[in-house]
Amino acid sequence: MKIAYILSATNPHGGASKAFKTMLSGLMKLGVEPIIIVPDKEGLYKEFMEQGLSVYALRYKLNIYPGHRTLKKVIEFIPRLITKYILNTIASQQLATILQKEHIDIVHTNVGVINIGYLASRKAQIPHIYHIREYADLDFDMDVFPSKKHFRQQLNERQSYSICITRDIQQHHHQTGKDSSRVIYDGIKPAIKKLVEHEKSPYLLYAGRIEPAKGLMDLLIAYAECIKETPEVLPLFIAGSIHQENYWNDIQAFIQEVGLQKQIHYLGQVQDIEQYMQKARAIIIPSRFEGFGLCMPEAMFNGCLAVGRNTGGTKEQLDNGRQLQGEEIALRFENIQQLSRHLKEISLMPTEHYRPMVERAFQTVNHLYTEENNAQQIFQFYQTILEIDKRL
Repeated sequence: MKIAYILSATNPHGGASKAFKTMLSGLMKLGVEPIIIVPDKEGLYKEFMEQGLSVYALRYKLNIYPGHRTLKKVIEFIPRLITKYILNTIASQQLATILQKEHIDIVHTNVGVINIGYLASRKAQIPHIYHIREYADLDFDMDVFPSKKHFRQQLNERQSYSICITRDIQQHHHQTGKDSSRVIYDGIKPAIKKLVEHEKSPYLLYAGRIEPAKGLMDLLIAYAECIKETPEVLPLFIAGSIHQENYWNDIQAFIQEVGLQKQIHYLGQVQDIEQYMQKARAIIIPSRFEGFGLCMPEAMFNGCLAVGRNTGGTKEQLDNGRQLQGEEIALRFENIQQLSRHLKEISLMPTEHYRPMVERAFQTVNHLYTEENNAQQIFQFYQTILEIDKRL
């Protein structure tokens, strides 16, 4: 079974990239032969080449409208849109040639906002899967080109399929109940027998991109409220790359304004975030509308208490855990006041107070979100698609 995978970026630290690497590891163990398409020769391109995998670098962009929130971006809007369209059209033609040359069985696009795989699969007349990891509009404020309606029409066409990483994302894209769509949760790690214990250190952790959608400012506001009442609140470590400089400037200005320079520590892009998860007293997931959010189950695998906003994929994960375990697997919050109370309680309570919750969280992710489960479900979907394709 030869599958062509279309990636949106080569940054190895992004959620979609990490999920893909876990998925690929599991699928290769089941006999899948991958052909990987990337938009440049950095990061994952080099990593996959060193592994001896077949990798092609083509020039293409996200299939979304350019930003237009500044005067400069408004002026550049049409030229940038035209450039994207031309690049993606050329890349899809190049990809169609690769698909035929490599005798590809299925094209699997790793996100929902890249369209060259879909376009090339139409030319090659082979099945295509959109692996939809995002709401697009609710989580990243993206507008798909040319429209949501057009994207949904693509999903409903012959030889077109989708994998959605949560039920909520599937519903958002109008795919619920369709035979051509599956909900398959991301895999985080291979299953292990029991939770590995780690000695805790006195800090809280935020791990994620520095951008408005991830909710870091809400966390800082809650932290500032908490420290007014509880000077003993644990310091906060921030790990992640800066995606919007203006937003980061606002973050720094707020930290200065409320005098939190000694309590807030920016770590930058951390290579091994799991070490910080293992030692943290808790990880905070303040994202306003997370698609799935690898960070939370990854932390749970590493025995870290989680505090998550009760929305989107975060809520779905917490609901899954409560249904499976009969009790909560993390601390939920709906607003800044609730988050502030959680920060206070975590800072004042002994680590052992949350030990049962941490254990339930581990049992949940070690059952639902393993590499093996993810790969097996996707492989079975591939087999179903190829059986259908034989009959067409």
